[in-house]
Amino acid sequence: MTLKRYQQIIVLLTGLTLVIIVLTFILYWQARNKPNVEVVFLDVGQGDSILIKTKYNQQILIDGGPDANVLGRLGRHLPFYDKDLDLVIATHPDADHIAGLVDVLKRYRVGLMLEPGLAHPTGIYQALQQEIAKKSITQHLVASRQIYDLGDNLFLDVLYPDTSFVGQDLEDANSASIVVRLTDGQIDYLFTGDAPIETEDKIAALYGSGLDSEILKLGHHGSKTSSSEPFLEAVAPEAAVISVGRDNRYGHPSLTILNRLKKLQIPVLRTDELGDIKLRSDGEYVELK
Repeated sequence: MTLKRYQQIIVLLTGLTLVIIVLTFILYWQARNKPNVEVVFLDVGQGDSILIKTKYNQQILIDGGPDANVLGRLGRHLPFYDKDLDLVIATHPDADHIAGLVDVLKRYRVGLMLEPGLAHPTGIYQALQQEIAKKSITQHLVASRQIYDLGDNLFLDVLYPDTSFVGQDLEDANSASIVVRLTDGQIDYLFTGDAPIETEDKIAALYGSGLDSEILKLGHHGSKTSSSEPFLEAVAPEAAVISVGRDNRYGHPSLTILNRLKKLQIPVLRTDELGDIKLRSDGEYVELK
């Protein structure tokens, strides 16, 4: 190869590298500057994981599902080079909600972590706590209502727990589930973790019609231990989302709950039937993408 030919190849490779850098930069800012809010209920099997991408560039993850498969699902909705999560919420320490978070924390930079702070002596929960400490992630233990202002007309309202469960070893960890409501202008999303009917009753007594939301993520994968008729009537959702694994051994969602939703004329979206469920809102309308 002649020196001139070698120089031409170097110039070509340098030019291609610059083009790739510029395109990557453009794609990054396009991905991080969107006019809409996207809420994606990730199909992680028998578990929960919800990704929220805001119009103001925040990225929030609620739960991480039962295993490392959440990483592949996140990879479908986040650019490969984007490894930042502003907020991660572990609604409660059951494995089908937090096991995948161990892998998430290893791969992503997390700004803030919320959890109820229960005493839960399982290997998975201890592994999660070790990763939080290793990465020096700021952690807030929810013991009262908290409202996060994400930008103009965009709020994340942590409705429950409204009392401290820190250090408690509850027989039913579901009862301490973090419940959050995302408000995008006139559109509201309510995420209930695995909150049982007793917790739903407390929340309904606290907030009443203030729970009204266009989208409701049903508690406990559509189990009959959640989603009472009075609670559904208080929320009055335009659609209910059930995060559930195909042919799971628990029989979720319960036929009782499906019939209740049908009676109340609430459409149902299920991850075992639709895969990842992506909803997009602009402050006035919400649509299924």
